Amino acid sequence: MVIALNLIMIVMYFFFSRMNPDLTIFGIDSSYFEFCIIGLCLQMVVGTSLGTVCGNIFNEISAGTWSSILPFFNFLEYSIGTTLAGVFISSFSIFIAIGFTYIVAGFFFIITFREILMIFFLFILILVSHMAISMLFAAFTIYYQKNSSLVSTLYHLTKTFTGIIFPVSLLSGFPLILSKSLPLTYGLSSLQSILFSSTIDFRTYFYNCMILIVLTLIIGLVAWVLFSYSLKNAKKHGKGDWY
Repeated sequence: MVIALNLIMIVMYFFFSRMNPDLTIFGIDSSYFEFCIIGLCLQMVVGTSLGTVCGNIFNEISAGTWSSILPFFNFLEYSIGTTLAGVFISSFSIFIAIGFTYIVAGFFFIITFREILMIFFLFILILVSHMAISMLFAAFTIYYQKNSSLVSTLYHLTKTFTGIIFPVSLLSGFPLILSKSLPLTYGLSSLQSILFSSTIDFRTYFYNCMILIVLTLIIGLVAWVLFSYSLKNAKKHGKGDWY
């Protein structure tokens, strides 16, 4: 069902792109469909990494298996394992989407090996930064024994304000401030620069990568502190048996 809905969304933007909206005035030398397909594919993985850790822990709590793993629970190991498993599955949607767009629209990129390495490193940073956010929400899930609706809210804010379906340069005022506070804005900006620009701006690329690293470290540290407190609270009050 997820794959089917993703394809429907891509088809919708494909036909919308037939209206030929002009993106060159925003400094992006590409068709609208070329612009949005990158963000649409990436948001499949971002959504998975954003909701996997806290979602899986809530499933453990509600299913009654939380108490059995609590004595030897390794937060970092659990986070990496569940995130990679979810991303591996959601990546099939990306390959199917790219294949679909190649067959229907003749859409493809010509990139060098160096650009592939840069994209891969950027992809890892985007994945880890959103995993850290999911770990932060997971700390609250452990403490309150409830699944937070903030994950869905943040996901929709990410889809709206990070340049997935329209350029960030269209934003101003508070929406632009909100955009600059979301990790995907920096990752997607560099990714679009690599794919659409004739020359790569390495200074901007490394700047965006450093911002992603700093955000990940800060969010990850806060998540770890809150998790440690939540886990101690769960063990102290026997919340592992609440489901």
